[in-house]
Amino acid sequence: MGLAEILGVLTGERFAQRALLGGLILAVAAAPLGVFLVMRRMSLTVDAVGHAILPGAAGAALLGGGATWIVSAGAAATGAGVFALAGWASRWLRLPEDAGFAVFYLAALSAGVVLAGMGGGIDLDRLLFGAILALDDAALTLCAVAAAVSLAGMAGLYRTLLYDTLDPDFLPRRAASVVRALFFALLAVVTVASFHALGALMAVGLTILPAIAARFMAGSVPGMMAAAALAGALGVGGGLALSIATDAPAGAAIVLALTAVALLAALVGPRGSIYARRIVAGAVP
Repeated sequence: MGLAEILGVLTGERFAQRALLGGLILAVAAAPLGVFLVMRRMSLTVDAVGHAILPGAAGAALLGGGATWIVSAGAAATGAGVFALAGWASRWLRLPEDAGFAVFYLAALSAGVVLAGMGGGIDLDRLLFGAILALDDAALTLCAVAAAVSLAGMAGLYRTLLYDTLDPDFLPRRAASVVRALFFALLAVVTVASFHALGALMAVGLTILPAIAARFMAGSVPGMMAAAALAGALGVGGGLALSIATDAPAGAAIVLALTAVALLAALVGPRGSIYARRIVAGAVP
């Protein structure tokens, strides 16, 4: 399939337009969250969020017939529960924090697969890998609401969250706990919305990969947020084009495209990339 045909599908087919719009909305919503996650060195820890929402989504689909808002509520509930349990285990059982998350997110992933297997009408592939080419009005509305909540919340939290990120001892303990809880609540909202597009296994791809790319594209935090949104948009568009051209699963194609954007930025980006470091090294006598 040629470029003109791919562009024709993206601009002329309603399912492709919905997928592109939903992906772009999620890219903008996830950008500021991803930047702070990378700055806080929590890129791998946050992967637990995607796994944690699976049992709630599967259980809600089993009981409620797969309605978007019911599945989203179930996903949000178990996501919050797994994070609370992991934190409790880390404190009371004296486990390292990453060990507590590992135990509970693996258990959540397994429980979600078991629940999905109990319902004959549940599409496990859709729960795990998403269905961005099948977004309906309810899913698009959820994406838009998540974006509005994320951007408004980050606007309110920005200064205090930045202080806490750069100096974890700056804020009083209680204030820092509230800020971090609100930040993770925003992350959960965006992840649940991304789940409908990319599934439980890849939902955080739109959050982390563009933020990694932005690290090599801008020097200020606002600049990295804008660069992350741009990188996410490029990944969504490129991934959908790849999916249409090759008939590959759209969610996986988007994550591959996002990975390519991140690698390209790491190679030739204007700040800290391999190319930029060589230029600086070559300029030093």
